[in-house]
Amino acid sequence: MTQATRVSVTSPDAMNPLATSASSGMTYYVATNGLDTNSGTLNSPWRSINHATSSDSPIKAGDTIQVESGVYTELITLGKSGNSTLGNITLKASGAVTLRDPDPNQGGFREGVIQSAGKGYWTIDGFRIENTSWAGISLRDANNMIVQNNYTYQTGASGIIVLPDTYYDGGEAEVTNSNIKILNNTIERANWNWKTSNDQGTQESLSVWGVNGFEVANNTVKEGKREGIDIKVGSRNGSVHGNTVTAQALVSGTPQGYNGGPGIYLDGNRATMFNISVYNNTVYANTADAIAIADEVPGQGDVYDIRVYNNVVYGNGKLGVNGGSGITINSNVRDVEILHNTFVNNVQAFNIAGIDNYGGKKASNITIRNNIFANSTYRNGFIGDTDNVTLSNNLFTNGFKELYQTQGTLTNLQSNNNITGDAQFVNLSGNDFHLLASSPAINAGFLGIGAYANKDKDGVTRSQGNDIGAYEYRAG
Repeated sequence: MTQATRVSVTSPDAMNPLATSASSGMTYYVATNGLDTNSGTLNSPWRSINHATSSDSPIKAGDTIQVESGVYTELITLGKSGNSTLGNITLKASGAVTLRDPDPNQGGFREGVIQSAGKGYWTIDGFRIENTSWAGISLRDANNMIVQNNYTYQTGASGIIVLPDTYYDGGEAEVTNSNIKILNNTIERANWNWKTSNDQGTQESLSVWGVNGFEVANNTVKEGKREGIDIKVGSRNGSVHGNTVTAQALVSGTPQGYNGGPGIYLDGNRATMFNISVYNNTVYANTADAIAIADEVPGQGDVYDIRVYNNVVYGNGKLGVNGGSGITINSNVRDVEILHNTFVNNVQAFNIAGIDNYGGKKASNITIRNNIFANSTYRNGFIGDTDNVTLSNNLFTNGFKELYQTQGTLTNLQSNNNITGDAQFVNLSGNDFHLLASSPAINAGFLGIGAYANKDKDGVTRSQGNDIGAYEYRAG
């Protein structure tokens, strides 16, 4: 396929328009007391959701399928598409609608209770999906989709995954999805148990795989056995923001598990990834790393043009078990800005390991500015085998012998205007990391930051002197 080009924008959310909800059209109904031989009206509803979404149904672009309260045990395949003229087809729960896998033990790779292949312009809204053999929602070669307000529980693989349909050999041919929004969902206990991997599950809690143009926003991801939100394999031109990720990687560091599983993971892995913003997230109490940027397969594309800002990251990792970094950057990664984040009570605040066990090129052009690194348990941070690192205007609170540790070959490490002292949070034990009026972080930040970070995590404009950390101080 033709190589996707980078979209030059202030924020990835301002790029090509993503899918939009249906503005008009017919409404059809599904209910547990219906029949598939009915007409699909409110008084004569269909029985199965799959009947409504099939290629043979009368549903067309701009229409809505309203599913009435109840439990539905079926696999649902989206058999047709909406379009840009008439709008999305909307599949919407009305009241408490629970979807269950008819065979929760034997589902195959790529299968979801709601699934599609090569379809577009759908909105999937408001379902509870539980106890699935593989994914809760699995969209393959998808375009212009909105997945919102759903709750997935105890899925064998991802709660929600977007992925290629058939091609997994790397390169641009694996980037087969476009314009996807995943909004305001809760994903609990993903990767729980799949027939081929037992207790380790497979994939990640929320997986964005080979997608050009995405927004992953305001989701809650918790208690999964593996990674939390994973943006991987050539995904580009997108954002991850406003999410809460906690208690992920439950098998990390255990006899049946593996030592890994970041809460938010940008994972190059076989294709080039670029132009991604990670901001305004809260990532806490995960077993392994909080945020990681890496490329697991060198030689098939780098990871670059990444912005990580306004995140609050605390209580991650287990000392002596895994890295537990607030943020990790590994090989084949370049052009990363880490600005105005607050890292507290992690095993270590940052780990910039330019060459790792995956091999490839050293990480390069890494900027770390205006962050708070507080109360790490092992060390503040580590920088090794990396080119062109700027570490400036950060606040360190720990009394370690070294402000941070270095190793290997470092070319052009510029460390300046970093300060040490008590950050003076409003309520450290209560995890309120706003600043007191006496905090040394106030007006101590570097001023020349990108316009994308001119507001803090609360949406307050950073004016005059920038305050270090995710929150700008506000009197009163």
